[in-house]
Amino acid sequence: MNNSIEASEFLSVQLEGTAVVGPDGDRIGSIESAAIDRTSGSLSHVVMAVTRFGFVTARYMLPWHHLDYDRQLAAYRVDLTHGQLQAASLPQEPFGYGL
Repeated sequence: MNNSIEASEFLSVQLEGTAVVGPDGDRIGSIESAAIDRTSGSLSHVVMAVTRFGFVTARYMLPWHHLDYDRQLAAYRVDLTHGQLQAASLPQEPFGYGL
């Protein structure tokens, strides 16, 4: 069995914390965690966190296929509108602890 990491693969620590930008290139958040589809074993969703003054103000569950990596920005570009992001919002805990 070969346990080496291929050049086309990435580690979760490389994904987590990566910036997410909107269609205009402005930063809207960063990847906090990822979800793997148990059946296929492939990445299905990521949780994007939006922070203000160091505190998470919102979390969004984004389908992986909506993100494209932009090498120049070293960030993932998302093609969703503000309204679509609001619909993808995850509920917050009462004291802001989130997931």
